[in-house]
Amino acid sequence: MNENNEIKVINLKNLYLRWSVFVALILGALVTAQIVVAKKAEAMMTSVPVVVLPSYSPETLLNDVDARVKYLVLRVKDVDFFVYSVKPKDNLWTLAKKYGYSVHTLIGVNPQLKTYEININQKIVVPSSGGSLHPIQDGDTWSKISKHYDIDDKVLQLKNFGITNLVPGEYVFIPGKHPAIDLMNKGMQEKYELRSLFRSPLCGCPSSHFGKRKHPVTGKISFHGGVDIAVQSGTWVGAAADGVVIVASRNVGHYGTAVFIDHKNGYITHYGHLSSINVRLGQKVKKGQLIAKSGTTGRVTGPHLHFTIKKGDKALDPMKLIW
Repeated sequence: MNENNEIKVINLKNLYLRWSVFVALILGALVTAQIVVAKKAEAMMTSVPVVVLPSYSPETLLNDVDARVKYLVLRVKDVDFFVYSVKPKDNLWTLAKKYGYSVHTLIGVNPQLKTYEININQKIVVPSSGGSLHPIQDGDTWSKISKHYDIDDKVLQLKNFGITNLVPGEYVFIPGKHPAIDLMNKGMQEKYELRSLFRSPLCGCPSSHFGKRKHPVTGKISFHGGVDIAVQSGTWVGAAADGVVIVASRNVGHYGTAVFIDHKNGYITHYGHLSSINVRLGQKVKKGQLIAKSGTTGRVTGPHLHFTIKKGDKALDPMKLIW
């Protein structure tokens, strides 16, 4: 090999060596960069907090309305829940009407209630739309719960998107449904079943409640044995329950024109200050059947229906027996 060829070989070797070193450096830099990126990513992942939904004991969810709201807002879709402090003149019916649903919703989302009466400054849960809470039982499945309320289980699961496990003592929100009587506390269960006997004779705003009051005509303090429901004259009045008409007259004392109905189990209902009667003495009537029209007959200051429920000779508060 001549001198020129030897020089060329040496130059090629040096070039190859330099390129090898350069490629090694590049590969080393890439590997180092990947390691650095991986470590940074790992560090970032470990620094991200894991979202864990707070859990509460069954006793806390039942008795602490603040805890119940915190539990529900993280688990129920498209429904707002908040704690409401009862104000003077509030009752479950007026509050339900204010929020656009029936009183069954307020009862259903407040399983701590043992009576329909609420007190000033008492805290209750109020939702933005109608529905009820189902207390999860041992052995419950989505299918079993949905059948209990006649609702599609997929709709139920979608509404309760934050609930992955059905834990006994916790709650599932049932949209648009009444509470299950068999799952209420004993006190409310008895009251609910009693209310199933009667329905309101008409829709209207109570203008005078059961109990002692200053009489609007005489001005004297006296006992009011029923409830006055303010409505326009001529509003249809329905029977509060199945029964037999025992009074249908235009001259029933301070009632003016009135209808009395005898029901099973010793209950009697009175409908007073009517403008007209659409039933006759001795006629059998069904719950909700139209029996008369409201008016201003008898001793009144304005159009309304006087409605009384009696058990034997004892007058009962209608607001505790009708919805």
